[in-house]
Amino acid sequence: MRKIFLISVIAILSIGIVNSAFPLPQSAFIRVVILPWKVNAEEGLKYLQGAVNDMLASRIGAEPSVEIVKESSMKSALSQYGSEGITEEIAKNIGREVHADYVIYGSITVIANSVSIDARTVAVKKVVSPNSFAAQGKGMENLVSMIDEMAKDTKAKILDAERITAEPTAPVASSEYTGKFVTREKAAETLKDDDFIIAEKTRAKGIWKSPQFDTAIKYIDIADVDGDGKNEIVMLDNHNLFIYRLNGQTLEIVKEFKGDVSVKNYSVSIADINHNGIPEIYITRMINDRLNSYVMEYQNGEFKIIASDLKWFMKAVNDPGTGPVLMGQRYSDVTGFFGAVQELAWKDGKLREVALADIPMGVNVYNFAIADLDKNGTTDIIALDERDYLHVYKKDKDGSWKEIWKSGEFYGGSLNRLELGTSSATHEASDFMDIKSRIVYADLDGDGLGEIVISRNDPGILGRYFKVVNSYDKGEIIDLTWEGNSLEENWKTKKINGYIADYVVNDIDNDGQKELVMAIVMDGGRGKSYIMAYKLKGR
Repeated sequence: MRKIFLISVIAILSIGIVNSAFPLPQSAFIRVVILPWKVNAEEGLKYLQGAVNDMLASRIGAEPSVEIVKESSMKSALSQYGSEGITEEIAKNIGREVHADYVIYGSITVIANSVSIDARTVAVKKVVSPNSFAAQGKGMENLVSMIDEMAKDTKAKILDAERITAEPTAPVASSEYTGKFVTREKAAETLKDDDFIIAEKTRAKGIWKSPQFDTAIKYIDIADVDGDGKNEIVMLDNHNLFIYRLNGQTLEIVKEFKGDVSVKNYSVSIADINHNGIPEIYITRMINDRLNSYVMEYQNGEFKIIASDLKWFMKAVNDPGTGPVLMGQRYSDVTGFFGAVQELAWKDGKLREVALADIPMGVNVYNFAIADLDKNGTTDIIALDERDYLHVYKKDKDGSWKEIWKSGEFYGGSLNRLELGTSSATHEASDFMDIKSRIVYADLDGDGLGEIVISRNDPGILGRYFKVVNSYDKGEIIDLTWEGNSLEENWKTKKINGYIADYVVNDIDNDGQKELVMAIVMDGGRGKSYIMAYKLKGR
């Protein structure tokens, strides 16, 4: 119970930063490196090392004049010292190698019900005594407040040593989406309790909810797939594909494609890549653990498979400058995504790789969106990393991609998962790789500026610090805009019971107005599911 409680509290505090905007690296002039903490505790508490480092990075790095050295750079420097314990001399050597001004390191000791922390901050370029911090208490629940106090103390002393006044962190009010856009000027106004109710009475407030499906929806997309001028909803569960149409308030089945237990569906994208006026449906699936994707198109009154046994994960990405682009990436049962992301196009009636995708290194086919954040005609990339932090990349003068911002809190959260290294004898996977949550970039309110729409699923008592999260109890959708050097929150939905498996922004009911459409799965993400749509009204 102590472990469960602590993970939950750490997760809440780690995502609860009032302003998650990290400063631009070029404007930061105090570089701080946080070394992995030594954890003196039973094996089940080793997760504390990553949790504590994340908390410190979020709190200390939130100061505009501070830049936290990337974890990859720190680990590379640290690797030279093997299993040696961290001493002041080693800490300074690591600091010099990563060009840091200060190095933070320490230990956590848990004995029975007693918890203590010991931390040191050493200056690399200044001749000053190390700053020490120690605290102890009873019960794991006190560890979070101890770490919080340590972060405040350390940041204050670093800024004092550099003769810098900390910027005040005035609370930033964030509106919750109520079926219409709320400007930041109105964000501080009090919202009524029934502004975002999930109930039958919500129809009058621009909210529509489907009947429950006896299956867990995995992925959805919306488009006019049969050329009749009305949008359809295409959705996948683990084995099957369904095409529906919303007629008034009634969801009507258009077509159903059944798959057996050997089929595992992963994603669906809809786009007119062959430019014949009818958008194609691109389905990524595996059959008997082998990638076997296919494409369907409506022809002569029926849906026909026009390409099959394709060896790519596929996703249609909207490029603000050129329109939809189909991306593909190959597969390895050891590493999951394999090789570079490729742009796919139709040549001589076949889908082919035509160019390398111009995206940052390490980004895969699913975890990014293309944007033009400054509306200056340049391409930016927004991406989720392995731990669900959000990054923004821009092109440097030499044409290379450069990370300019990273969130201090988690986003996304997916149960759409690849099982790697599956044994045919045991049917057990040796590792997992999540297909990350969708990132939507679109101008939702007609002001000419693009917004980022992204989900945040809450793992509840399991916390975000386990390697594999097996359930999500609640979720919300968040709208962000670029404010010159950071993404800032415009609005968010109230927490929704269940796991947000996928979402899309499109006109689900064919009335000319876009909706935020979500596929929600109950029972932690393993139970029945339903579709919910919110009317996106302009300001």
